[in-house]
Amino acid sequence: MHVREIIEALIFSASGSLPARDILKAVPGTSVEDLESYVSELNRMYGETGRSFRIERVSNGYQYVTREEYAPYLKLLHAPVRLSMPSLEVLAVVAYKGPCSKQAIDSIRGVDSTSSLKSLLKHQLIDIRHGKPLMYHTTTRFLEVFGLDSLSDLPDLKQFEEVFREEPQCIPEEEG
Repeated sequence: MHVREIIEALIFSASGSLPARDILKAVPGTSVEDLESYVSELNRMYGETGRSFRIERVSNGYQYVTREEYAPYLKLLHAPVRLSMPSLEVLAVVAYKGPCSKQAIDSIRGVDSTSSLKSLLKHQLIDIRHGKPLMYHTTTRFLEVFGLDSLSDLPDLKQFEEVFREEPQCIPEEEG
């Protein structure tokens, strides 16, 4: 077996983005540079043979994606995630200020966020960290849907600074 094909099989078998650390763990003796080289080689091969897909780095990992020119055909079969404006507001609060408690989200927005939180949980864009209080955070799926490697890749928040400057932070201060 060849390392390149093992990496290809690992990424192919993943249901989403496969973290690079998991690939490196499964293929001992492979470095990050080796992994990147193998992925580049696979993508070159896919391009030369006219494949409709390629491997991209997403959410600190790798996943198969369809090349852009095939998007119109895929849209006929796969509906994109559609979110209401309130859900997008909640998602922005969690992405930029999270992890956040529901109380903090409601305080920032000035309205109850229960329905939006349920919708975002259903779409697997956020998840809950158990504890007191429950804290909402973005998921790997959020990064995949928005094409980000990490939350640090989010657009600059400077235009919103005045709105958030006086708002409470979502991470509660430690007691004691």
